[in-house]
Amino acid sequence: MKYRLARPLLFVLVTAYLANCGISANKPFALELRSEQDSVPAGSEIKVEITLRNTSNRMIRTSFGLPEFDYSVRVHDALGRIPAETALARNAKERSYFSNDQSFTLQPGESLPAATLLLTKLYDLSSPGRYTVQVSRAVPKELGGGTVESNLLTIAVVQPPDRPVAH
Repeated sequence: MKYRLARPLLFVLVTAYLANCGISANKPFALELRSEQDSVPAGSEIKVEITLRNTSNRMIRTSFGLPEFDYSVRVHDALGRIPAETALARNAKERSYFSNDQSFTLQPGESLPAATLLLTKLYDLSSPGRYTVQVSRAVPKELGGGTVESNLLTIAVVQPPDRPVAH
């Protein structure tokens, strides 16, 4: 008898905890991160595209400004270390919000125009290695609150063929 009650109670508690943490399959939008290049020469600009898609069954309104300010960006090297941030990255974290936004209405299934994020504006990615990138964006309270994270994207920064490797 105890076990029959314990299992449904555990399910309710876990569901309530996940909902409270903002972890839910019912987020109003999804983020997709992609890059045209799997590898780039060291010292090159590294661009990624971010697409925000309405995954809800209703119309949503969202704003869009500069991706450096609209999204939280996380980059790690193969050892889990965070590369040095640029002054722009530090300023973006200190600002509460960037006010030069455009407002969009997205019907279910529609996406914002892809935003191009220049990673090298935010991090020093000049050293060869593999870097993992992920972006996230806050969900407005009127849409349920929480945070939505993108897929993980790995980009290899390679030594250019015309530059010898320093020892």
